[in-house]
Amino acid sequence: MIAVLFAVWLQSTNSRAATARGVAAYQKKDYGTAASQFANANQLQPAASSAFNLGTAQIASGKREEGSATLAKAMNDRALRADALYNRGNSALASNAYDYAIRDYIDTLKLRPGYANAKRNLEIALLKKQQMQQSKSGGQKNPQGGNGGPKPQQPTAGKQPEQKPQPDSSAEALLRAVQQQEQEELQRMKKARASNQRVGW
Repeated sequence: MIAVLFAVWLQSTNSRAATARGVAAYQKKDYGTAASQFANANQLQPAASSAFNLGTAQIASGKREEGSATLAKAMNDRALRADALYNRGNSALASNAYDYAIRDYIDTLKLRPGYANAKRNLEIALLKKQQMQQSKSGGQKNPQGGNGGPKPQQPTAGKQPEQKPQPDSSAEALLRAVQQQEQEELQRMKKARASNQRVGW
């Protein structure tokens, strides 16, 4: 019995030591070493927090796909879910996978509506996706005198061109709702502060 308790204690101590070394390396921006230490900690004592640290370090070290997969394991912990989604969204944004980034930022904001960084990054992802779509549609147009390729069709009189639904309308609506909620909260806090005459929140 004592040997089992000692083994459990030694394992958790080694896991804690590896985590501490990983945190120190991450703070020094030595992401490869941090990922290695967090992987060691996660192997010794698998936990959602270890997976979160490992996934975040993997993304920071340039292993975005691997890190995103590892962060998915951390999402089982409700306390880490919003942060894991946010970090995975950052990975997708850095990889120009705007649809995935938008999805993860929206899910982050559903869990934590006041998360300013997620809101800002959602705006960036939406803008970059829009710019990418515009550059693609701009690249397909043929200037007059160009050779080959289909000519754009002109709409006939009385007939409106078919409108495609905007896939990001729900993301924009959520963003507007979060911004509105933020403004209402600021107004409420100003009123409460004026009536209480206290410092702080």
